[in-house]
Amino acid sequence: MRIAGSEKKVVVVGDAAVDIIVHFPKFLDDEETKAVYKTPYLIGGGTAANTAVSLSRLGIETFFIGTIGDDQYGHHIVKDLQNEKINTKYMILDEAVNTVGVFAFIDKRGERLLWGWPREKQAFKKIDRDKIDFEMIKNADWIHSSGMAIVEEGSSRDTIIEIFKTAFEAGVPTSFDLNLRVKDESLNEEYRNAVLEVIKNCNYVLGSGEEEFYYLHPNEDWKKSVKSLADPNRTIIARMGPDGTMACSYDETIIENAFQVDVVDTVGAGDVFNGGFIVSILSGNTLKESLEIANAVSGYTVSRESARSSPNQQQLETFMKTHKKYNEINL
Repeated sequence: MRIAGSEKKVVVVGDAAVDIIVHFPKFLDDEETKAVYKTPYLIGGGTAANTAVSLSRLGIETFFIGTIGDDQYGHHIVKDLQNEKINTKYMILDEAVNTVGVFAFIDKRGERLLWGWPREKQAFKKIDRDKIDFEMIKNADWIHSSGMAIVEEGSSRDTIIEIFKTAFEAGVPTSFDLNLRVKDESLNEEYRNAVLEVIKNCNYVLGSGEEEFYYLHPNEDWKKSVKSLADPNRTIIARMGPDGTMACSYDETIIENAFQVDVVDTVGAGDVFNGGFIVSILSGNTLKESLEIANAVSGYTVSRESARSSPNQQQLETFMKTHKKYNEINL
């Protein structure tokens, strides 16, 4: 099993934002109960951008396609991605839209509540087709995107569907992280159909186990929903937090246990998992080995603050040598 820096080129398409990290106060019991606050801070974010950063830190040449506004947050994003050695040549600057800031409220268990602002003319919802270099898409070594950019009808949804169709037909490996936005225990039908349209042209579909796959293909047991989406060209990967990860290809199911860590912050845990998985597959590792590496990238990150704490190769290797896994999970 190895993680190799390579000449492979991965193109990530979708949302880039900034995260404003706000920790809930921790109350200390003493003679006078008092609250301890951490100072909020701003850092790069966005589900797709987090994956791009994870890829770049692990030694993969990474390109990012997405729209930002000509505003403070947008300028921050460009500098942030460039500092992470991500190619921003294909990013789209649009003065008519607003770059989103996501307030990430973190509780004492490390769990988070996310809320984006502004709510109008959000940049990530707009990716105009005529701004896309489809020849570059055909010549990439991997295409990845996130469902965040296709939640609502618009140019991002249509363009991402076309990008995946173009890549898949050209034989370029594709992966898609669902990032479903479920409201009132259901999915908007047009939204669901758009997700399924992207999935038709995916080699790997990733998501949060019980929380997402059920809504695409309801079954009494959500694991049956996962398995029903696999086909000879498509592997489904269900992240299950401390219970590890389940991967279902057309002819086998693999379970890989999670690493034991003290959770500090779960923001972006799935996003960086994606980066670790893609790098591992491109490095020639097996599916099971790639789940282990992806779990390690995610475990390393959630034991630190923010999605932008994902590891480089040396940090990942050290983590995997020094951390144990949970006991085998019976599924």
